[in-house]
Amino acid sequence: MRLPDFSYLSPGSIEEVSLFLRDHGKESKVMGGGTDLLPSMKQRICAPKYLIHLESIPELNRVEFDEESGLRIGAATRLRSLEKEPVILERYPVIAQAAGEIGSVQLRGMGTVGGNLCLDTRCYYYNQSDFWRKCRPKCTKMGGDTCNAIGGGKRCFAVFSGDLAPVLIALGAWINVVSTRGKRRLPLKDLYTGNGAEPLSLEPEEIIVHVEVPPIPKEGFASYLKYRIRKSIDFPLASVACVLVLDRKQGICREARVVTGAVSTKPEEITGIGELLKGKRIGDALVEEASELALRASKPVANAASSPAYRRKMIKALVKKTLTEGVRQSC
Repeated sequence: MRLPDFSYLSPGSIEEVSLFLRDHGKESKVMGGGTDLLPSMKQRICAPKYLIHLESIPELNRVEFDEESGLRIGAATRLRSLEKEPVILERYPVIAQAAGEIGSVQLRGMGTVGGNLCLDTRCYYYNQSDFWRKCRPKCTKMGGDTCNAIGGGKRCFAVFSGDLAPVLIALGAWINVVSTRGKRRLPLKDLYTGNGAEPLSLEPEEIIVHVEVPPIPKEGFASYLKYRIRKSIDFPLASVACVLVLDRKQGICREARVVTGAVSTKPEEITGIGELLKGKRIGDALVEEASELALRASKPVANAASSPAYRRKMIKALVKKTLTEGVRQSC
């Protein structure tokens, strides 16, 4: 499949990007590595008039660390760099772990942090060729009035399948966004709308410039587990990011966050697990109760390669595994 016609731009500063998006934001797509965007253009899922490549802006490709404020990652940082960056391997190994789970080495060598965070939602009925999609009614994500995944309804159930977002949300990350109207800083979790058809809260003229991640407590444990059919390349069909902080002397939980991915239209923290575990000594019974909470909270639909029932069971299994490992390593 060929790419549609477009004009390619490679600005040298954030200001240039902002000015261009102010005038042509609705006709443009911002590109990091293009590993997801270019295939979508070939499938005619989107056909922007302008493609703005961020590769030539040095300040978007930096990783910095401060003991008090934590980690700062430029939006154009390559995913492969996260696997190798010494400060990330030492202070935030879960970020390197999650980055290493994305695609193949070749894809990680091109893909960027901002691109993975802004990944479009996916659906078996949407991520197909233009010819294939014409065999069915136009779905809500393509501007129609039905959801092919559930056979009707006005809501889009396309799934967010990025790997970095669940981890960074569990770590309490923030993003910094820029446009000609100024800058704004918001929790990463607020980037995602929960609307599969329009999954991001960014305005057409806004771009993410960097991500801020607070320091992980020395007693903290963090992990990312992912279910997929093939070990390499595949998007997750269910994923779990966990952050657990235990008092090593008393074994009491000070903080717990569990965020799921690839089962809903956005990455979601499982409500109730933090409250359930905080202030308690975590044993097998509490781990089982927390994993049951995750099972009840997960409601996937038939828009991916694996069945909804099995993906729900995998969420429970992954939560149980990561909490058990967190307690073991923290004691």
